[in-house]
Amino acid sequence: MPDDYHDENQLIIGEAAVHLAMNNTDITVDSLTRELTEMAAAEENPARCAQIRGARRWLRGFESLPGNRDELRWVTGAGHGSTH
Repeated sequence: MPDDYHDENQLIIGEAAVHLAMNNTDITVDSLTRELTEMAAAEENPARCAQIRGARRWLRGFESLPGNRDELRWVTGAGHGSTH
């Protein structure tokens, strides 16, 4: 997969994560997947909608990994990662 595809997924997932954080919602694989579904449903640009669906498919790969189903290990603003 080209790096552009990976970077695009990360940016879209980052958008979803910021929206969840601003709404004081836990950032989990499930909540990100739901947010991406909502973003795709609201998107009017077909190309962007396809990008959002692609990011959601990529993220779903983490649902089956042990330890990733409930939370992602995001780096906090203080520079410390989760110890879970």
